[in-house]
Amino acid sequence: MKSTTRWFLLLGTLACLFLAPVLMAQGPTGASPLDAMPFTGDERMVGGNSTLWFYFEHPGDRSQVEVGLNSREPQYLRLAIYTPEQAQEWLRDPGVKPVGIATKPSEGSATAGYDLYWKGAFTIAGRYFIVVTNHNATPVVFRLHARGEKITLYPTPTPTLGLVEPPRTPIPQGTLQGRIIFQTSSGGNIYTVNGDGTNLRRITEGALDPIWSPDGTRIAYTRWLGKPGVYVANADGTNETALSNAEQALSPQWSPDGWRIVFVHQRGGRLEDRVVCVRGVCVTQPADPYWKLRMIEFKINEEGNLYHEFYDPPCTNHSFSPTWSPDGRYIAYADAQFGIMRTDTISNTLWIMFNQNPKVQSATWSPDGTKIAFQVNQHDHWEIYVMNADATGVRPLTQPDPLSFRPANNVAPVWSPDSKQILFVSDRNGKWEFFVINADGTGLRQVLKNVTDVTGLYYNFSNERMASWTK
Repeated sequence: MKSTTRWFLLLGTLACLFLAPVLMAQGPTGASPLDAMPFTGDERMVGGNSTLWFYFEHPGDRSQVEVGLNSREPQYLRLAIYTPEQAQEWLRDPGVKPVGIATKPSEGSATAGYDLYWKGAFTIAGRYFIVVTNHNATPVVFRLHARGEKITLYPTPTPTLGLVEPPRTPIPQGTLQGRIIFQTSSGGNIYTVNGDGTNLRRITEGALDPIWSPDGTRIAYTRWLGKPGVYVANADGTNETALSNAEQALSPQWSPDGWRIVFVHQRGGRLEDRVVCVRGVCVTQPADPYWKLRMIEFKINEEGNLYHEFYDPPCTNHSFSPTWSPDGRYIAYADAQFGIMRTDTISNTLWIMFNQNPKVQSATWSPDGTKIAFQVNQHDHWEIYVMNADATGVRPLTQPDPLSFRPANNVAPVWSPDSKQILFVSDRNGKWEFFVINADGTGLRQVLKNVTDVTGLYYNFSNERMASWTK
């Protein structure tokens, strides 16, 4: 009896140590376009008579995309490609035809190494889907391959199509003061535009998380493809300069005085799943890559030349969307395990500012230093919250429309230069668009509709910065 009890305790311990994180993560399952999985290139298993959805982003510039599949049992598998529009239609009619179906390559061809292969190009930017269907009654193991000069494969997404019924409460339209820089998607096009929707200009492509410098004369962003790293450029995109060659960098953020840039990069942690076995019972401990803060500090040497050095501010192992306090002392950021955190760059200490719900993203400090905005997961959607800089007065800024069929997602908050308004992205109209709201929760209105109708927006719930606002 004691041996049996000890055995159950051992199994319970293993479950707590290794299975609990998986349950808490609640990651995508690949069951539909709304729950599509990121493309990783790892070996996967599709259940009997089942389908798995994967996704990637394409800038719509006619660049080629190649998708291949290898399996010991390819005869049971179907590999199809769906456009964003077809994926939406599939939710209503699963019989909708895909844009492409992979076939077996010819012997002796350059692609003969694949069991199934497809090649094509797209003219519309957005999220595209790779769908693997198993027509066998038992599971089949396979490995996907995807490549293309301009496609983007995300490491940490929580994907969605953003499909909601249009709200029954009409939202008025308006304009903004100042200038906006925004990305159409992570790794997509970067544009600048006036707050009234005029003077739309494409600055660059293949970049992530653009932001204005404090004086609005320069921009910073990161790249993952080509020559990855942290970049700065003039406001018109000219004179692009790499400051760091970090391969997986995100969310660069200028300090208020313009002499430092903090960003996030992947460093350390467990990059692959690990199988742990005890007495013949094996469980999988999922990959846990660390995302840490990194700081660039600009200096002037004795000869009067500008140079920069790197520092590693203290932070947790999953630090995202860093944001500076206006005095340049504190850096707040989002950690989905702890909540909104704060690093003191002078005392090198950490403080938890908000942990009522650790599922938070996209922290951003108001320019006047009085408040911090961020987004919080509400079980089936996301809302924007604000709190005082001392972590008091936490309250939701956006609210679900009680007349809407399904609650909308409100994400990626950005403060106005005068700290009186917050620009954000919402799918309340059935697609991602820009909205603005007063800091007290009044005055909700849609903005830049003429712009997003042309460029499109694609948000992936990965702490990405969709826009930055300057005077």
